[in-house]
Amino acid sequence: MYTNVTDPIRGTSEPDRYWTSTNLGEACPEVMSPMCWSVWEQSAELGWLYSMYAFGVLPKRKVVVSPDVNDRGLSCFFGRQALNVDAIKEIMSALPGIDADDFERDLMGSVRPDAPRFEATYARVPVLMFKAPYALLRTGSRLRSLHDEMYDYWTSAVFSRTVSKCEPIEDLVKARERFQRIFSVHCVQRFMFQGAQSAVAQAAAKAGDAALADQLLSGVGDVNETKMADDLWRLGQGELTETEFLSKWGYHGPNEGNPYTSVWRENPGPVRALAASYAQRAERPAERAARAQASGAEAERRLLAATPSARRPVTRWLLHRMRNIIRTLQIGKAAYLMAIDAARAAARTFGAQQVERGVLDQIDDVFFFTIEECEELAAGRLPNPREIVDVRRATRADYKAMVLPVAFRGMPEPLEVDDRIDGATPTELSGAASGGGTVEGRARVVVDPDQEVELDAGDVLVCRFTDPSWAPLMALADALVIDIGGSASHGAVVARELGIPFVIGTENGTRVIRDGDRIRVDGPANLVSVLATAHRPEATPA
Repeated sequence: MYTNVTDPIRGTSEPDRYWTSTNLGEACPEVMSPMCWSVWEQSAELGWLYSMYAFGVLPKRKVVVSPDVNDRGLSCFFGRQALNVDAIKEIMSALPGIDADDFERDLMGSVRPDAPRFEATYARVPVLMFKAPYALLRTGSRLRSLHDEMYDYWTSAVFSRTVSKCEPIEDLVKARERFQRIFSVHCVQRFMFQGAQSAVAQAAAKAGDAALADQLLSGVGDVNETKMADDLWRLGQGELTETEFLSKWGYHGPNEGNPYTSVWRENPGPVRALAASYAQRAERPAERAARAQASGAEAERRLLAATPSARRPVTRWLLHRMRNIIRTLQIGKAAYLMAIDAARAAARTFGAQQVERGVLDQIDDVFFFTIEECEELAAGRLPNPREIVDVRRATRADYKAMVLPVAFRGMPEPLEVDDRIDGATPTELSGAASGGGTVEGRARVVVDPDQEVELDAGDVLVCRFTDPSWAPLMALADALVIDIGGSASHGAVVARELGIPFVIGTENGTRVIRDGDRIRVDGPANLVSVLATAHRPEATPA
């Protein structure tokens, strides 16, 4: 009897470490299985360290995964990924012109009063001056090249199911290697976006209109998620076939950052439901995005008019550069999601092999092993695999029932919450970031990505998180209220691109707001007001 079943997804932390699930909670929102974490763990840690090496902040010898999780940039707690805020800030403080507190502010909406201060260091400035320009100039083209290479592989090996010459376990290991390589370059682009966003905000503030920053980040144009939503509209209008749509976007799906899910190529049901909704809409997402582009162009005109003439060329270049960074960032995300889908496909092929050999009972049992354990399983060296599956499946179910705080010190304490907040229910919410205009409408609360929901004109989408698979649903909404995220997160980027008012990072919007409530989303004021509840129409307006 195998009595010592380890728990790869529980996590551990010293009591004074400050963690947050913001951003990573969006990238990988569902409680991870052991395989999910084994795909992400070293890849994500090496990815962000590589980005610091690419800029010259770290020497190459320090791009290694620390054996002490307290020194790492990220970890896993009860199946949820979290960032080690102070560990990241300490390394980022070596970037000249970057205030490490800006990183925390962008993530959390504010900086802790007792947050440790990390003074800027200049020891590596000569290396930075040599390496940073190269990273700035070459990362975009590298990421686009990796995307095209990954798309060719995904189309052939995953979507078209070309028979592999390798054993399934070999394909699984190679898929993780692809993910790690792509995610590392994506992290470089992600930090470039962080810097560009701060620079745009500073330019708007110097011009005397800080509120312009959100509009300047809007209407970038040619963003992947907008193109996907537009293709879904075309599918609904009969201009594309389902196969054509899935061959471009089939690696997306609910909780797509977790390998232990089913994406659209495996289950096209959600695509058909969304296409049916788009069939009823005359306006296509591309038209909505065009209006946002016009708004962004007007914001640029106003910024340049308020900027001294000597600084206008640099400001114009900054805005052009920032838009390219945003476009490429979404391309990088698509590339690493395809790599995750390749791992998903290889894992299920390996699972089917183990079922055929009588080792496992179900194909998806394979997701309750790490990739290293799968290698042992393939070699016949892993004892009692069925018991491991049973114990870890039950443990993951327990973790799914937990509600964890977005930010915490040490090991997180699960929150004691009811399914719905009653009694003194708040009538106003704010978030970590917001933007757009002001909209009043019916709230449609979606807590399960597999949930089918029809959005009518004027509806407001209220959800826990978004990933790229949510973009078509977001494009049907008149406003967004999102529990998890910040100014640089996916939900904010897509909302700006579509010109949709949003408040993101509310933490508990999906529990406070009831489906059917009438609410007001005021992007400029960072405020969501419950005007009337679905079950108590006499509620006092905010």
